[in-house]
Parts: sequence; C-alpha cells; structure tokens
Amino acid sequence: MYPDIPPPTPEQIAEDRENAINATHYPSWVWDEAAVSYVPPIPYPTDGNPCLWDEETLSWTPFPDYPVN
Repeated sequence: MYPDIPPPTPEQIAEDRENAINATHYPSWVWDEAAVSYVPPIPYPTDGNPCLWDEETLSWTPFPDYPVN
C-alpha cells in the first residue's frame, strides 16, 4: 500500500492556504478552511466517471467524449 504520510507542518498549511486563496477559482465555490481549498457547492460525483464543473448551470457535467461506466 502507501507509506504513511506525515501530517503537513504549519508552514506547509500556510503555504497551501496562500496558494489556494490566490488561485483562480469558480465564483460559486467557497473557501473551506478545513480542506484549505475552495470547494464546489455540490460535491464531486462518486460514480467513477470524470466530470467537469459547469459554472453556468452550477452542476457537474460528464467529461466530453469519455466512455461512461
């Protein structure tokens, strides 16, 4: 399996937060301090198919031309 990954240091968290805050994001997404990231208003689907966020409809749409499971 995967080796144990140590938790991030406070410095790494601060750097991740700074990078995420300054990153381009969708207007509908909100900052989640626990995730240190912007998150969509609707969680990513768990059906195993890749999706893209559609800001116009505020929904996930299937990745174009990708075979659906």
